[in-house]
Amino acid sequence: MMAAADIRWRQLDVLQILAALGLTCLGVILVTSATWQYFDHPTLLRNTWFLKQVLAVVVGWVLMIGCASMHPRLVRALAAPIYVLSLGALGVVLLIGRGAAEFGAQRWIEIGGLQVQPSEPAKLALVVALARVLSDGVPRARALIWSSVILAVQVLLIYLQPDLGTALSFFAIWFGMVFLAGTPRKYLAAIGGIFILATPVLWLALRDYMRARLLIFLNPQADALGQGYNILQAQISIGSGGMFGKGLLEGTQTQLRYLRVSQSDFIFSVLGEELGFIGALVLFAIFLILLFRILHAYDVTNDRFHRLLCAGVASMIAFQVITNVGSNVALTPVVGIPLPLVSYGGSALITQLAALGLVQGGLLRQRRYRFET
Repeated sequence: MMAAADIRWRQLDVLQILAALGLTCLGVILVTSATWQYFDHPTLLRNTWFLKQVLAVVVGWVLMIGCASMHPRLVRALAAPIYVLSLGALGVVLLIGRGAAEFGAQRWIEIGGLQVQPSEPAKLALVVALARVLSDGVPRARALIWSSVILAVQVLLIYLQPDLGTALSFFAIWFGMVFLAGTPRKYLAAIGGIFILATPVLWLALRDYMRARLLIFLNPQADALGQGYNILQAQISIGSGGMFGKGLLEGTQTQLRYLRVSQSDFIFSVLGEELGFIGALVLFAIFLILLFRILHAYDVTNDRFHRLLCAGVASMIAFQVITNVGSNVALTPVVGIPLPLVSYGGSALITQLAALGLVQGGLLRQRRYRFET
């Protein structure tokens, strides 16, 4: 491992740290409120969702510090093993995984009583692998083909689970990194053309419930008690919050269990109902600070691998924020994507904090002046 002496802790991005801290704390509060009604005599120590979320936050911050201590050159050298390990974990899910029995899904592995979702750390493995492939100069046809193969293998394994939302996240990460890598416009135009031509094939490849989920957001009233139920309840929740919200633990849609999956996919609806428009503005402001600081790291780093790593992390977080909030306000289909650092889910939370640690790792070794040694 690279010597720890080259770490310049004074270059730590404090704003990024504070933004991540604010989001994780807000997440613990909202998850607790969203699950409070499941207990006859609720207390924090009896709320297993609260305890697991706090555990994930602690583990995630420890891992974030560990990742920040890693030199980007070490991360680059480990890119291939990390990627292969992610494929192995995704393969294990298909063999012994657990998940939603309704659609025959297998998405989690149970380890020591805790559910681990390998597709979440696989996102970070994709970011690291793509940064390695795309970091050797301006991406040309060969690099784009290799990056597409790396993407396709992971997406195939995730689709077989099946998990449409996560698969879309992988595509967003890939496109964001390819775009920010400085890919020539003619290649980007070719990618767009291929995607348009492949759309009918991709549509036919989707399972029936996936197509229904993508279409129902156009008219949730068509199946108000089925596929459209969550969309309608989310709109009611957010709309009833008004300017300042009803207060924590006081949201009727949340506390009376009208809002399903409120601790994860619809955590933004809980925020809208209980903290109102002002709470939503605060959330957006924190996310903007976080994303701007990641892009600042992308802009100032002199290491191309780390630069692309920052691009991947920013793409991952931005896509998930847009998609999660969009699905809560019926602007995008509901595809089961959690709100980064806020929604319940240890695998996602730990992965996102580890990703931020890798962003910090490059900054801590950034030489601001040429005469520094």
